[in-house]
Formats: sequence, C-alpha cells, structure tokens
Amino acid sequence: MMRSRFTTLFGLTLALGLAWASPSFATKFSPLLADPKFRETDPVPSPDGKWLAFQSNRSGSSQIWIMSTQGGQLRQLTAEPESSQVAGQPKIATRVMTPNWAPDGKSLLYISTRSGPYNVYSIPFEGGEAKRLSNAAGSQRFAVYSPDGAKICFGSSRLQPTSIYGFNLYVMDPKGEVEGPPARQLTFSGASPGHPVWSYDGKWIAFVAKDFDTTRTVNVGGGMQTKQSAMFSQFRIFKIAAGGGPAIKLTGLGVGDGSEDTWPSWSPNGKQIAFGRNAGGKQSLWIVDVTTKKAFMLTDDGNCMKPTFSYDGTAIYYTKLIDGKDEDIWVANDFTVAPPTRSKSTAHKSTVSKK
Repeated sequence: MMRSRFTTLFGLTLALGLAWASPSFATKFSPLLADPKFRETDPVPSPDGKWLAFQSNRSGSSQIWIMSTQGGQLRQLTAEPESSQVAGQPKIATRVMTPNWAPDGKSLLYISTRSGPYNVYSIPFEGGEAKRLSNAAGSQRFAVYSPDGAKICFGSSRLQPTSIYGFNLYVMDPKGEVEGPPARQLTFSGASPGHPVWSYDGKWIAFVAKDFDTTRTVNVGGGMQTKQSAMFSQFRIFKIAAGGGPAIKLTGLGVGDGSEDTWPSWSPNGKQIAFGRNAGGKQSLWIVDVTTKKAFMLTDDGNCMKPTFSYDGTAIYYTKLIDGKDEDIWVANDFTVAPPTRSKSTAHKSTVSKK
C-alpha cells in the first residue's frame, strides 16, 4: 500500500558553503516502496541511476531485491538458503544485507551468513551464482567498491572474532581473498570502525567509529554511599585517506547529548556527507559539510535512517521506520547538485549548479 506523497518545506539558513543554491528550499519526501507486510531497507541506487538494490523479507527470508528507481516491478536477486550451518554447529537463520554496486553496474556486493559467519559475496546484476570474496575468521561487514573498481573496503573482526570492539577496516582485491591476496588492514584501533564509503575521487574513505575523545561520565547506582561512574562514548563519522593515515572526525563536534551518528554517504561533489543520527531514540537524516564540519538536519520526524546519495547527487534514498516496526524505502529529492562527470582516470568529478 503506497502512502500519500507529500512535500515538506524547510526554511534553512545554509551558512555552510553547501551545494544548494538558496538558503530556503523545498525538498520532497516520497515513499518509493511502502508495503506494511514487508520490511524493506538498505536502499542503494545503481551508478546509472536506473535501479535500486535493497534488502527485503518479501520472499519469506532476508534477500537482495532490485527495482526501478521510477517504481514498478520488483526482481529478487539473491536466493540464499533459509538457514546455514557450520560443521558441528546448529543451523542458524541466514541473513543477507547491505548491497552495494560495482562502479560498472554489472554486479553487486552483499553480506551473507550462508557459510555460517558473515562474509562478503558478489553476484551479477542479471542474476546467477554468488561468489564468496572474503576468507577469514570472525565477521565481515559493509563491503563497498572503490570508484574505479580496483579495491573493496569492508569491516572485519578477524583479529578479535569474539570482541564487540574487534572490528577494523580492510581493503582487498576485487577478486577477493579466496582467489587473490589477503586483505590489507586500513585502521588499527579499538573503536570498532564500520560502514565505510569511498569519496567519488577515490582519495578518502568515510566511516563510523566510536569517538573516545568525547567520552562522558554519568552517575549510576543508588544513593551517595553506592554512587558509581560509568563511561560512554558515541559513534561518529570519520574520514581517512584511502592509503591509510590518521582518522579525522567530521561529526559530533561540541555535541554532548549522547547522540550517535551512522551510515555515511558522500555527495558526488565530495563536499558533503549525508548520515543518520540517533538522539534519544529519535532517528533523523543529517548532512555535514566536510570542510567546515558544520551539519544540519534534513528530516525531523524521528524515523529516518540509512541515507544514500544518488549518483547524480539530486536525490537521497533512505529507510523510514513506520510505527516502530515497518521499514519502508523513501526518497528525498529536488536538490540542485549538478551531475558528476568521469575523468580519464575514472575518478568522479562534479560541479555545483548556479541556479
């Protein structure tokens, strides 16, 4: 059942050097896939803008599906078994999640537990047999291609499989670790980095990690005689040079409200990153200027998450939570970022509309 289309007007003063031309603009928020019988999430548009890959349970189990960005008929891409098993262990329900397109649009990466733990797989856009790429202990998550298709960045807990802080970012050959060399470790921390995404010029990788620099102390327990302190840290958005180096924090500057930031997505011109922020259980979409590190809220109804910019920068696809349980796919558009162009080195460039 498609919910009604509506338009929300944000009068915003964008003293951020952002790509929008006017300090007051109208952004349209529209349901693209909204059926209360199913959970659809993790929308990712194809490089040519024609298709949307997403995760859905409409076949009875978690799978990757494809649909036109204009709406219409859906096509199931993956057909993972409903349960998987590692030798000597009981069967578990298979989970399939986080699709991401190859730059040429001919295949997609995704994460599956078909072999037991979470691993990275690749599957042709036209369908066919999936190919396992990662080959290590622990969980592998959030795999994404570099803009030129020469590398894949992903999160892995291979060095500390049982630790919740054991994740780090790795980079591997597109052939994968099964057929190619082992992945190269990119981050070295206990901050549990994840959700990597490359900038369109291939120079940077944005990601989510625990921000221990803004750890806050709160009182827990009973009265004065039993009072204790507990330490908390929040997830924030960082960026790191694709070749390695120090991480640079982009969000959460001066924010001490306990909010957490997730799911970064670069704009095609490389100047902004869209992300989700959870503050007190209220989830909203935000955009941060990469240079000034100033951010503003794009949605304010408290149920929006997992944003992804379209390839031309004119739309943001995202997941909207309805009634606390129904996940639908929505799109925000009417931005004025001009389409990017490819240079001879296959890196992406873009210009900003003067309108």
